[in-house]
Amino acid sequence: MITQSEDKKLPFREHLIELRQRIIKILITIGFFFIISFNYAKEILFFLTEPLKGFTGGGNLVYLKLTDGFFLFFKTSLIIALILSSPVLIYQIFMFMAPGLFEHEKRLLKIFILIGFLSFFTGFAFLYKLVLPLFLAFFSKFVFDFYEVYPNINDYIDFILKFNFYAGVLFTIPFAIFLMVHFRIIELNRLIELRKAFIILSFIISAIITPPDLLSQIIVSVIIIALFEMGLLIARIRTVLS
Repeated sequence: MITQSEDKKLPFREHLIELRQRIIKILITIGFFFIISFNYAKEILFFLTEPLKGFTGGGNLVYLKLTDGFFLFFKTSLIIALILSSPVLIYQIFMFMAPGLFEHEKRLLKIFILIGFLSFFTGFAFLYKLVLPLFLAFFSKFVFDFYEVYPNINDYIDFILKFNFYAGVLFTIPFAIFLMVHFRIIELNRLIELRKAFIILSFIISAIITPPDLLSQIIVSVIIIALFEMGLLIARIRTVLS
Protein backbone atom coordinates (compact mmCIF):
# COMPACT_ATOMS: atom_id res chain seq x y z
CA MET A 1 0.00 0.00 0.00
CA ILE A 2 1.29 3.46 -0.95
CA THR A 3 1.51 5.89 1.96
CA GLN A 4 0.64 9.56 1.64
CA SER A 5 4.32 10.60 1.53
CA GLU A 6 5.07 7.99 -1.13
CA ASP A 7 2.05 9.17 -3.13
CA LYS A 8 3.42 12.70 -3.09
CA LYS A 9 6.77 11.51 -4.38
CA LEU A 10 5.25 9.54 -7.25
CA PRO A 11 4.68 12.48 -9.64
CA PHE A 12 8.29 13.61 -9.15
CA ARG A 13 9.47 10.05 -9.83
CA GLU A 14 7.35 9.97 -12.97
CA HIS A 15 8.90 13.27 -14.09
CA LEU A 16 12.37 11.76 -13.66
CA ILE A 17 11.34 8.73 -15.71
CA GLU A 18 9.95 11.02 -18.43
CA LEU A 19 13.12 13.14 -18.37
CA ARG A 20 15.28 10.03 -18.74
CA GLN A 21 13.20 8.82 -21.68
CA ARG A 22 13.43 12.17 -23.44
CA ILE A 23 17.20 12.38 -22.87
CA ILE A 24 17.58 8.88 -24.31
CA LYS A 25 15.59 9.90 -27.41
CA ILE A 26 17.78 12.99 -27.83
CA LEU A 27 21.02 10.99 -27.46
CA ILE A 28 19.82 8.33 -29.91
CA THR A 29 18.96 11.04 -32.46
CA ILE A 30 22.33 12.77 -32.04
CA GLY A 31 24.13 9.43 -32.29
CA PHE A 32 22.23 8.52 -35.46
CA PHE A 33 23.10 11.80 -37.19
CA PHE A 34 26.68 11.65 -35.90
CA ILE A 35 27.24 8.25 -37.57
CA ILE A 36 25.84 9.57 -40.85
CA SER A 37 27.82 12.82 -40.62
CA PHE A 38 31.06 11.03 -39.77
CA ASN A 39 30.56 8.70 -42.73
CA TYR A 40 30.20 11.74 -45.02
CA ALA A 41 32.64 14.02 -43.18
CA LYS A 42 34.95 14.26 -46.18
CA GLU A 43 32.13 15.48 -48.44
CA ILE A 44 30.94 17.92 -45.74
CA LEU A 45 34.43 19.39 -45.41
CA PHE A 46 34.76 19.73 -49.18
CA PHE A 47 31.45 21.61 -49.18
CA LEU A 48 32.50 23.92 -46.33
CA THR A 49 35.83 24.76 -48.01
CA GLU A 50 34.21 25.44 -51.40
CA PRO A 51 34.14 29.24 -50.88
CA LEU A 52 37.96 29.23 -50.69
CA LYS A 53 38.26 28.24 -54.34
CA GLY A 54 39.83 31.10 -56.23
CA PHE A 55 41.29 32.52 -53.03
CA THR A 56 45.05 33.14 -53.11
CA GLY A 57 46.90 29.93 -52.48
CA GLY A 58 44.47 27.88 -54.52
CA GLY A 59 42.19 27.31 -51.57
CA ASN A 60 44.62 24.88 -49.94
CA LEU A 61 44.33 24.36 -46.21
CA VAL A 62 46.88 22.83 -43.88
CA TYR A 63 47.01 20.71 -40.74
CA LEU A 64 49.40 21.77 -38.00
CA LYS A 65 49.32 18.46 -36.13
CA LEU A 66 49.18 14.83 -37.24
CA THR A 67 46.03 14.21 -35.18
CA ASP A 68 44.19 17.26 -36.53
CA GLY A 69 42.53 15.25 -39.29
CA PHE A 70 40.74 12.84 -36.95
CA PHE A 71 39.66 15.53 -34.50
CA LEU A 72 38.44 17.73 -37.35
CA PHE A 73 36.28 14.87 -38.67
CA PHE A 74 34.98 14.18 -35.16
CA LYS A 75 34.24 17.83 -34.31
CA THR A 76 32.59 18.62 -37.63
CA SER A 77 30.45 15.47 -37.48
CA LEU A 78 29.35 16.24 -33.93
CA ILE A 79 28.40 19.84 -34.76
CA ILE A 80 26.46 18.75 -37.86
CA ALA A 81 24.73 16.04 -35.81
CA LEU A 82 23.70 18.60 -33.17
CA ILE A 83 22.32 20.90 -35.86
CA LEU A 84 20.38 18.13 -37.61
CA SER A 85 18.97 16.80 -34.35
CA SER A 86 18.07 20.26 -32.99
CA PRO A 87 14.33 19.99 -33.88
CA VAL A 88 14.07 16.80 -31.84
CA LEU A 89 16.13 18.29 -29.02
CA ILE A 90 14.03 21.47 -28.85
CA TYR A 91 10.76 19.56 -29.09
CA GLN A 92 11.71 17.09 -26.33
CA ILE A 93 12.83 19.88 -24.01
CA PHE A 94 9.74 21.96 -24.66
CA MET A 95 7.37 19.02 -24.22
CA PHE A 96 8.99 18.20 -20.89
CA MET A 97 8.74 21.79 -19.64
CA ALA A 98 5.25 22.54 -20.98
CA PRO A 99 2.98 19.54 -20.23
CA GLY A 100 -0.06 21.83 -19.95
CA LEU A 101 -0.28 22.60 -23.67
CA PHE A 102 -3.47 21.83 -25.54
CA GLU A 103 -3.34 19.37 -28.45
CA HIS A 104 -3.75 22.11 -31.06
CA GLU A 105 -0.90 24.04 -29.43
CA LYS A 106 1.32 20.97 -29.56
CA ARG A 107 0.56 20.52 -33.26
CA LEU A 108 1.28 24.21 -33.84
CA LEU A 109 4.57 23.90 -32.00
CA LYS A 110 5.62 20.92 -34.13
CA ILE A 111 4.90 22.89 -37.30
CA PHE A 112 6.86 25.92 -36.15
CA ILE A 113 9.80 23.86 -34.97
CA LEU A 114 9.98 22.41 -38.48
CA ILE A 115 9.62 25.85 -40.07
CA GLY A 116 12.24 27.24 -37.71
CA PHE A 117 14.58 24.38 -38.64
CA LEU A 118 14.12 25.13 -42.35
CA SER A 119 14.63 28.83 -41.65
CA PHE A 120 17.87 27.99 -39.85
CA PHE A 121 19.22 26.33 -43.00
CA THR A 122 17.93 29.20 -45.14
CA GLY A 123 20.05 31.53 -43.05
CA PHE A 124 23.00 29.17 -43.32
CA ALA A 125 22.65 29.09 -47.13
CA PHE A 126 22.26 32.88 -47.28
CA LEU A 127 25.50 33.64 -45.47
CA TYR A 128 27.33 30.80 -47.20
CA LYS A 129 26.37 32.01 -50.68
CA LEU A 130 26.28 35.79 -50.21
CA VAL A 131 28.01 37.15 -47.11
CA LEU A 132 30.92 34.69 -46.85
CA PRO A 133 32.15 35.44 -50.41
CA LEU A 134 32.03 39.15 -49.52
CA PHE A 135 34.01 38.40 -46.38
CA LEU A 136 36.69 36.50 -48.30
CA ALA A 137 36.77 39.13 -51.03
CA PHE A 138 37.42 41.81 -48.41
CA PHE A 139 40.37 39.98 -46.85
CA SER A 140 41.75 38.94 -50.23
CA LYS A 141 42.53 42.62 -50.81
CA PHE A 142 45.33 42.26 -48.29
CA VAL A 143 46.94 39.26 -50.05
CA PHE A 144 49.62 40.22 -52.56
CA ASP A 145 51.55 38.41 -55.28
CA PHE A 146 54.69 37.97 -53.21
CA TYR A 147 53.05 35.67 -50.63
CA GLU A 148 50.31 33.08 -50.49
CA VAL A 149 47.70 32.16 -47.88
CA TYR A 150 47.35 28.60 -46.58
CA PRO A 151 44.78 28.79 -43.78
CA ASN A 152 44.79 26.36 -40.88
CA ILE A 153 41.85 24.08 -41.64
CA ASN A 154 40.77 23.87 -37.99
CA ASP A 155 40.61 27.66 -37.70
CA TYR A 156 38.74 27.94 -40.98
CA ILE A 157 36.15 25.26 -40.16
CA ASP A 158 35.60 26.74 -36.68
CA PHE A 159 35.12 30.15 -38.25
CA ILE A 160 32.72 29.09 -41.01
CA LEU A 161 30.56 26.93 -38.72
CA LYS A 162 30.29 29.73 -36.18
CA PHE A 163 29.72 32.28 -38.93
CA ASN A 164 26.87 30.35 -40.52
CA PHE A 165 25.42 29.34 -37.15
CA TYR A 166 24.81 33.01 -36.40
CA ALA A 167 22.95 33.36 -39.70
CA GLY A 168 20.83 30.29 -39.00
CA VAL A 169 19.81 31.65 -35.61
CA LEU A 170 18.94 35.06 -37.06
CA PHE A 171 16.58 33.55 -39.64
CA THR A 172 14.52 31.98 -36.86
CA ILE A 173 13.65 35.43 -35.49
CA PRO A 174 10.14 35.63 -37.06
CA PHE A 175 9.09 32.30 -35.61
CA ALA A 176 10.62 33.04 -32.22
CA ILE A 177 8.57 36.25 -32.11
CA PHE A 178 5.41 34.40 -33.08
CA LEU A 179 5.89 31.75 -30.38
CA MET A 180 6.65 34.35 -27.71
CA VAL A 181 3.47 36.26 -28.54
CA HIS A 182 1.36 33.12 -28.95
CA PHE A 183 2.38 31.71 -25.57
CA ARG A 184 2.14 35.19 -24.00
CA ILE A 185 5.78 35.36 -22.98
CA ILE A 186 5.78 38.97 -24.21
CA GLU A 187 3.03 41.22 -25.53
CA LEU A 188 3.00 42.25 -29.19
CA ASN A 189 2.70 45.94 -28.26
CA ARG A 190 5.82 45.64 -26.13
CA LEU A 191 7.76 44.22 -29.08
CA ILE A 192 6.55 47.10 -31.25
CA GLU A 193 7.79 49.54 -28.62
CA LEU A 194 11.20 47.84 -28.74
CA ARG A 195 11.49 48.28 -32.52
CA LYS A 196 13.96 51.20 -32.34
CA ALA A 197 16.16 49.35 -29.86
CA PHE A 198 16.12 46.29 -32.12
CA ILE A 199 17.17 48.37 -35.13
CA ILE A 200 20.20 49.60 -33.20
CA LEU A 201 20.87 46.03 -32.04
CA SER A 202 20.72 44.79 -35.65
CA PHE A 203 23.61 47.07 -36.63
CA ILE A 204 25.63 45.89 -33.64
CA ILE A 205 24.99 42.24 -34.57
CA SER A 206 25.89 42.81 -38.22
CA ALA A 207 29.11 44.56 -37.19
CA ILE A 208 30.04 41.50 -35.09
CA ILE A 209 29.27 38.73 -37.60
CA THR A 210 30.31 40.44 -40.86
CA PRO A 211 33.65 41.67 -42.16
CA PRO A 212 34.64 45.30 -41.50
CA ASP A 213 33.00 46.26 -44.77
CA LEU A 214 30.18 48.83 -44.72
CA LEU A 215 28.19 47.31 -47.60
CA SER A 216 27.97 43.81 -46.11
CA GLN A 217 27.11 45.26 -42.68
CA ILE A 218 24.25 47.29 -44.13
CA ILE A 219 22.94 44.30 -46.10
CA VAL A 220 22.91 42.05 -43.02
CA SER A 221 21.35 44.79 -40.85
CA VAL A 222 18.53 45.33 -43.34
CA ILE A 223 17.85 41.59 -43.45
CA ILE A 224 17.78 41.34 -39.63
CA ILE A 225 15.32 44.25 -39.46
CA ALA A 226 13.19 42.66 -42.20
CA LEU A 227 13.10 39.37 -40.26
CA PHE A 228 12.02 41.25 -37.12
CA GLU A 229 9.25 43.04 -39.03
CA MET A 230 8.15 39.74 -40.55
CA GLY A 231 7.86 38.30 -37.06
CA LEU A 232 5.74 41.25 -35.96
CA LEU A 233 3.50 40.83 -39.00
CA ILE A 234 2.98 37.10 -38.36
CA ALA A 235 2.26 37.77 -34.69
CA ARG A 236 -0.17 40.56 -35.59
CA ILE A 237 -2.06 38.29 -38.01
CA ARG A 238 -2.24 35.65 -35.28
CA THR A 239 -3.64 38.24 -32.82
CA VAL A 240 -6.30 39.40 -35.32
CA LEU A 241 -7.40 35.85 -36.17
CA SER A 242 -7.54 34.63 -32.56
